Amino acid sequence: MSIMKQVVEIGLPILSEEDIEQLTENCEEEIARFIFNQLPEKSIEELAVSCTLEMDSELDVDIEIAISQKYDTEQDLDALAEAASEHGLKWLEERLLEMKSD
Repeated sequence: MSIMKQVVEIGLPILSEEDIEQLTENCEEEIARFIFNQLPEKSIEELAVSCTLEMDSELDVDIEIAISQKYDTEQDLDALAEAASEHGLKWLEERLLEMKSD
């Protein structure tokens, strides 16, 4: 399991609770898609992705990923979870920048 916290200074758009909820769901889907592109889907026994966004004076992002496999594919799951977390953060940053420019 990988838990990652990172602060990115981009200047935030105004976000409603619905915006935050939608971003969270879409970020989780994007991370899962990234993982499925790296591993054979049939090898994955369990995949749980949780993205939490909390808005105070800044946006806090917590991403948790749990992966287990039915059989070994010689893939480093910790490294994959780290790469997937980084991908999710980059994806989220791009979405926020798009929202800010709208």
